[in-house]
Amino acid sequence: MFSFGWSEIFLLGVIIVIVIGPKDLPKFIKQVGFLLKNIRKISSDFKSSINELAEESEIKEFAKSVNEVKKIKDGINIKKNFENEIKTVKDTVKLTEDNISNIKEK
Repeated sequence: MFSFGWSEIFLLGVIIVIVIGPKDLPKFIKQVGFLLKNIRKISSDFKSSINELAEESEIKEFAKSVNEVKKIKDGINIKKNFENEIKTVKDTVKLTEDNISNIKEK
């Protein structure tokens, strides 16, 4: 962004001493330090809030993915599907036996 060499820094210091004066220079430096401290604090608060939002959205996405995996798992429940197929086969066999016994009775 900005690049200052030693000559620019020295010139800036001389201008500050002339404009503010040596008497008020410590107060000015203190105010500049306080301003920089507040800027750093605001910056770190902003970064932490952005990170929290990112983590929150990542957690929501992770929870959504887990729910999708659970749905897939329920759909792939082999034992339940196998039991349903066995029940269907048993029902078919029973119907067939009933039909055979009805035919024999006639």
